[in-house]
Amino acid sequence: MTTLTSKEITKFWIRLYLNTTTNLTDACIKRAYLDVCRTMHGIGKKQNEICYAILNNFIKEICKEVTSMKFISQNNFDEWHEEKCNGLIEQFKKTLNYKISYGQAQKWINMTFKYLFVLGERKINNIAMNYEFFHIPIDNIVLDKLSAMGISKLKTSWSRVDKYEDYLDYQNKVRSKFQGQIPMDVEFRIFIS
Repeated sequence: MTTLTSKEITKFWIRLYLNTTTNLTDACIKRAYLDVCRTMHGIGKKQNEICYAILNNFIKEICKEVTSMKFISQNNFDEWHEEKCNGLIEQFKKTLNYKISYGQAQKWINMTFKYLFVLGERKINNIAMNYEFFHIPIDNIVLDKLSAMGISKLKTSWSRVDKYEDYLDYQNKVRSKFQGQIPMDVEFRIFIS
């Protein structure tokens, strides 16, 4: 019988998946970036450590905001989220002269929030404060599973969504289909099913 504690096992999983021993927020941001950068064709030729650090700091500021201010409604969060996606798109243009879509911006932001939430309140203070308003990260796995549940897919690839309205319309379809449930709870369950 093992003498490992559940805390030690959890620490192992965090270190394995996030590849970190230090700053968990930075590790979540980097892991989420790896989830989305596969769709950023040619990014490797433009990016270097300094550019990544600038983008990382931009996302880190978004994380600070989501853990320091309580949103009053879904609309309030949605407006803030759109502003942050616009900011991230602009930051890519300014830093790398590279165009990303709303689909790519949402994926980096939303996956970062998801990873931070999974770490829990003990590791990331106030991460659950706005959880009920978080958007589901949209990708092919989620699109396929929700399509099987009657939610029509996007008209384009998730990584090429170039209008925030199209992205938000999909989030609203999910909310409508699963009224009374927290969208991220739904996403977690369908992702692991």
